[in-house]
Amino acid sequence: MTLVKASINCQALTHNLARVKQLAPQSQVISVIKANAYGHGLLAVAQALNESDFFAVARLDEACYLRDQGIQKDILLLEGVYSLNDYHRCKQLQLTPVIHCLEQFHCLQDYHTQNNQLNYWLKCDTGMHRLGLSTDEFIYIIDCLQKNKTKFMFNGLMSHFSCADEIGNPINTKQLLQFERLYEPLIKNNPSIKKSMANSAAILSFPESHLDCIRPGVMLYGVSPFESSIEGRTGLDEQLLPVMTLSSHIIATKKLKKGDCIGYGASWCCPHDMTIGIVAIGYGDGYPRHAKSGTPVLIHNIEVPLVGRVSMDMISIDLTLVEKKSIPINIGDQVILWGEGLPIEKVSQQSDTIAYELLCQITQRVSFHYD
Repeated sequence: MTLVKASINCQALTHNLARVKQLAPQSQVISVIKANAYGHGLLAVAQALNESDFFAVARLDEACYLRDQGIQKDILLLEGVYSLNDYHRCKQLQLTPVIHCLEQFHCLQDYHTQNNQLNYWLKCDTGMHRLGLSTDEFIYIIDCLQKNKTKFMFNGLMSHFSCADEIGNPINTKQLLQFERLYEPLIKNNPSIKKSMANSAAILSFPESHLDCIRPGVMLYGVSPFESSIEGRTGLDEQLLPVMTLSSHIIATKKLKKGDCIGYGASWCCPHDMTIGIVAIGYGDGYPRHAKSGTPVLIHNIEVPLVGRVSMDMISIDLTLVEKKSIPINIGDQVILWGEGLPIEKVSQQSDTIAYELLCQITQRVSFHYD
């Protein structure tokens, strides 16, 4: 029996992509599948999201893997590359690096002096202050291209919101206006340059930011991007379907007395006589170690709470609610940790983290199944 399983619903992926297109029908879709497609499996997700206009990954090795596996769709490298060899690799594989700093641009200039031509995007910093060209650096690059009579080879401009998950935050409008000030002088003479700003949260809540291309990430996997700012909001509220269902099984039950304490540190003690179930999953599988007592799991379609500390291989759950319904508990009964029937946002809130982290930290000993 496979104990811990991550079931990936590929039909949910296509549903969520259709929802993205419904929200921004005039925009092309750059599906973000970095970090092993948010932990879901890079190749399988790319194949399921074939109706995207582009893919985006963070790093060159992710893009190389997709090409090796036969994926031919245009791929953006969000972190770009830093060496002549890497630019040559991008040319060979028809990848599109994103330029976000002057060092990358100067290296690209060296590459172009060797009579090489390569499509690329520029990324501008409009307030995130992480990656991206400052206004002065952007102006410098444009000036260099014009002085050298170099054709505008870059295909697109992008920036990134810092507070898009906070609906109505004035920083969002400020960033969009800053981005518009940068691109408007360029597109008059270069209308083919694509513009991209909107991530999942902006796709859902800020239609003015959709522009030519949108970059959905976490929403493709059925997760609400607003979970940190709107308590209780889940992907289902956004008409999205969960893609990953993480499940395991009961491997033991124990009858405990009032006052008996459970797990390391004896941090949780039984308030009454009760039955607990031992579930074969823990932080060794990627389940969050900091999930609090009370974090929900699903068994026989009933939400029951985790009790005690999460161990490397096991968690303990309170079966009181199941017993009240006179439902027998057997070794091997399935327990859903998140996914279909139990939104991952509920788990992340109880673990003081975000759903992104839970999805990305699933370990190699979990068995993946694709439907």
